[in-house]
Amino acid sequence: LESQLVQILPGEKKAILTMDDGETIDLGDNTTKSMQEKDGTQILIDSTQLNYQLAENTQKTEQTIYNKIDVPRGGEYTLTLSDGTKVYLNAMSSLRFPVRFTDNTREVELEGEGYFEVTPNIKPFIVKYNNVAVEVLGTSFNISAYSDEESHTTLVNGSVKVSMGTGESTILKPSQQAYVKPGSNELNVRVVDTSQYTSWINGKIYFKDERLEDIMNQLSRWYDMSVFYAEPSIKDI
Repeated sequence: LESQLVQILPGEKKAILTMDDGETIDLGDNTTKSMQEKDGTQILIDSTQLNYQLAENTQKTEQTIYNKIDVPRGGEYTLTLSDGTKVYLNAMSSLRFPVRFTDNTREVELEGEGYFEVTPNIKPFIVKYNNVAVEVLGTSFNISAYSDEESHTTLVNGSVKVSMGTGESTILKPSQQAYVKPGSNELNVRVVDTSQYTSWINGKIYFKDERLEDIMNQLSRWYDMSVFYAEPSIKDI
């Protein structure tokens, strides 16, 4: 077989937004536009980010309206929620969130990886993933929750409470990381170099003392590529 040279491109700003009524919108078409949810919430869309803004005519309804954003392989995207919280989503990630926070808490659901810069508010901000809930008032932290991989919450500043569905919980300090190994319900804490887990929001991927296969798994998401090992033993290098 002749070898082929295939161009592998870095991640792009692209995602799919699913509205409350099921309508889907491609967020990677380099267009700038404004939309309105049925409760009046303004949604500003451009090729790099999504911005939810409460309008004067926003209707205060009992029903909570949810949107969902899905980022594919080889993609990344940024959105600002209606409370001003900024969320960076990595490749193969999704976030389900209310367009307006109507309850006593600000609650969102994450799959994959996201970096959160939470706006201080008397309403606690809660991120749910797998069997874990991360609760904050206002701070910056990263969550990685890809299926079949170790999930972890990494605190950059402030404090967060990480709780398991089993009732186990812990309060993190800056530079601490709470992690759960695949197939386990045990919550563990370690001290880490936070830049290793947050550099991706600035377009850099930082590895240190990691297995080749784990490194390539991350690169395959970022570059939308598949990796084949002619010699399986090299996965553990």
